[in-house]
Amino acid sequence: MTDTVALHHVDEGAPDAPPVLLGASLGTTHAMWDELAADLARDFRVVRFDTRGHGASPAPASAYTVAGLADDVAGLADSLGLDRFAYVGLSLGGAIGQVLGIEHRDRLTSLVLCCTAPVFGSPDTWHERAAQVRSEGVEGLVDATVERWFTPTYRTAHPDRVAWVMDMFRATPPVGYAGCCDALAGYDVSEQLSAITAPTLVVAGADDPGTPPSVGAAMVESIPGARLEVVDDAAHIANVAQPEAFNSVVRKHLAGTMS
Repeated sequence: MTDTVALHHVDEGAPDAPPVLLGASLGTTHAMWDELAADLARDFRVVRFDTRGHGASPAPASAYTVAGLADDVAGLADSLGLDRFAYVGLSLGGAIGQVLGIEHRDRLTSLVLCCTAPVFGSPDTWHERAAQVRSEGVEGLVDATVERWFTPTYRTAHPDRVAWVMDMFRATPPVGYAGCCDALAGYDVSEQLSAITAPTLVVAGADDPGTPPSVGAAMVESIPGARLEVVDDAAHIANVAQPEAFNSVVRKHLAGTMS
């Protein structure tokens, strides 16, 4: 892990409580976890971080891989003295969680994989998006992204919440966003999910066009002992759209597997 970066993070809850790390989606920061962190911090030590290239974490111009992003997280745990920890990740954060579960399996006490997949589309699509962002910034992706992330009903009913998330998206450094796109182009753990040994919950948004419940169901078939929870009336950013339902299933899983 010689090329890891020191991730910006927020550490909440009792220092001696069971630790949980929270990994955010592509184009957001640790702030997307505000509600879950407040909920879990009553009983857990909650560490949420900005992924490499996002928020206040470094955004190096070097090549990114999802394995490297996972090494960043393991390095963060090392810096905090956490030999073992639970991990909750959404979308890109969930991809990082899958790699942690495969490559750092001895360190995970529990795993929650949200609105994610073992492979995201074709490499060409990600390389094209990376090139677009490097030349034009992220603004040109906003309209398509908000349509994937939130249902039309939610966008109409909660414009302030949608704007809050999309402000995070707009603030993502282009070099960091593009680097993570390239990382996703090279990411495919479809044939490795059976190596995950941590007790695993897969969470899917019922209306998520990119990582629908069918993808979550296939993941559960491949991960030993895993189970699926579907959050109704939610697209890709299910934790923001339905925080009560989302937080409840995550808390229940963590409480049941970290005792």
